[in-house]
Amino acid sequence: MAWLLDNAEETETLGRIISGLLSGAGGMPWGKIRALYLRGTLGSGKTTLTRGLVAALPGGEDAEVASPSFTLCNIYPTRPALLHADLYRMGDNGAAALGALPEDMEDSMNDGALLVLEWPEYLAPALWEEDRLEIELRSVPGGACTENLDIPGQSCEMKRSAVITAHGAAGAALLEALQPLLSSRFAVCEA
Repeated sequence: MAWLLDNAEETETLGRIISGLLSGAGGMPWGKIRALYLRGTLGSGKTTLTRGLVAALPGGEDAEVASPSFTLCNIYPTRPALLHADLYRMGDNGAAALGALPEDMEDSMNDGALLVLEWPEYLAPALWEEDRLEIELRSVPGGACTENLDIPGQSCEMKRSAVITAHGAAGAALLEALQPLLSSRFAVCEA
């Protein structure tokens, strides 16, 4: 399904809604979700979405969310810890080059951290989490967006849609729980 995001605030709200379900997972079937994969062009709102996710987690008020394009991975002091990774600099050779997650990322995930991964197409498919949500932020023709969602002050020409796809049983359960929450908050649009 796809939902229309008019601006950066709505993109952050989407992150907060997802985070609210994940942080209250307890015994819920989506409690196995360890990864959210974010797709979209540069400036499409991936880091803005992550900012909303982090803000809604306990400890998020102590986190300064920034794009990890140059650091590869930022670890935020939330509960659970949130790893925000960006594989953009890996380029087309990344899937072959990144045959394993860096050890500190793997250790954090084994300790229950949530991975938010930008540009997952540069990770070897054998390493993809089975249970995950993929969120693709796409331009919507005819929108009247005045600001790039990830780069304040830089203009853009269109609104965004968030196309959410579930993988694995836990991903499907999470998306099923999300659909009524998102449909009551955002306009549904064509994927």
